[in-house]
Amino acid sequence: MRYTTLFLSSFWLYAQSPESIRPVGAMRLAGVVHDKQALARAHDVELQGNLAFVPGKGGNVALIDISDPRNPHVVSCLCDRKEFEDAEAVIPRGDVLFVGARDFFSVDISDPKRPKVLKKIADRPRIDNINDMAPWKHYIFTANKSGYIGVFDVSNPRNPKLHDVLDTRDHGGLGSPHGLAATSDHIVVVNPGRKERVHIRLYRITNAAGELLPSSQWKMEGYAPSEGEQVKSDQTLHGANRVAAWGRFVALGAFVFDRVAIFERPQPGVLKEISGLPACDMDATGMSISGSILFVAGGECAEAIDVSDPARPVSVAQYRGGNLFPTRAINLNGKTRYDNGHDLVYRDGFLYVTAQNDDRLGIIEILDPQIKRKAGAGR
Repeated sequence: MRYTTLFLSSFWLYAQSPESIRPVGAMRLAGVVHDKQALARAHDVELQGNLAFVPGKGGNVALIDISDPRNPHVVSCLCDRKEFEDAEAVIPRGDVLFVGARDFFSVDISDPKRPKVLKKIADRPRIDNINDMAPWKHYIFTANKSGYIGVFDVSNPRNPKLHDVLDTRDHGGLGSPHGLAATSDHIVVVNPGRKERVHIRLYRITNAAGELLPSSQWKMEGYAPSEGEQVKSDQTLHGANRVAAWGRFVALGAFVFDRVAIFERPQPGVLKEISGLPACDMDATGMSISGSILFVAGGECAEAIDVSDPARPVSVAQYRGGNLFPTRAINLNGKTRYDNGHDLVYRDGFLYVTAQNDDRLGIIEILDPQIKRKAGAGR
């Protein structure tokens, strides 16, 4: 593959190949919205009603009208490089949007054209560089790359409160949590560090009555890689940064070896790796489960993986390049970055995908009836 290098002020762009869809006819790009300000370094994406919410590392949170998936458009943007620096995660809940950046925000979205901040919670370094969030009852858990898990009480969405914080370096060996998922009684946290041996950790967060415990009483249970009581090194999990959980299974995306790994919880407190496969391109930086289809994004690719049998996952469709991922890589501040395709979410036959290096949100229509059937309605 040949690349053309384009020099643009502080970074370079590497132009890439035309659109490729495998198998032919399985999916198609329905719509794209590109905005260098509102979608600067677009990261997460979540949906509610006719809106998509996209935070970006450029200091922005975009509200996008997706009522017509073939014609999405920006409704408004909270754009402030300082206030929303490294905005990377969002959770909408009714008239309030929760935003994870270097601080935690609640935002009034009752009028999508005029979003406004209701509350900002700052507590660095414990709350900093929030890379992922997961709802659990009336709480939101945050994965803070500074080395902590935050717990926010959002029972009053307009006035959230910092409820608890766990230092994951001292309790779990996770130096920089990047992703987490919540189950009924556990959270699963992933950690990319190459110098650390623990890349995925299971914490029991509830008592026998199903009530949330103080973080000091969370029980560290399954971890990987492990062998008996000894933690061993497994380089294939280096770069673990995204996680999805369903039933007794957990999927992990790792960007160093560009790999998807699947774990089973065969009994309480145990994590056992049962399968894995290469990601469809560089990195595995986005992951979302819907039904028995695991959607994964990374590099210039978004793919659907059938996990009907988690021990034998199969990649069943891939979208590459094209108008969604027009840039193969960028050189940003002296480092070549391939992490273009980032987060994604599926709903009603459409897959919503962020292109971090191209400042875009793309909407891919799933055409394969088997994938649609297995994915269900989504969220």
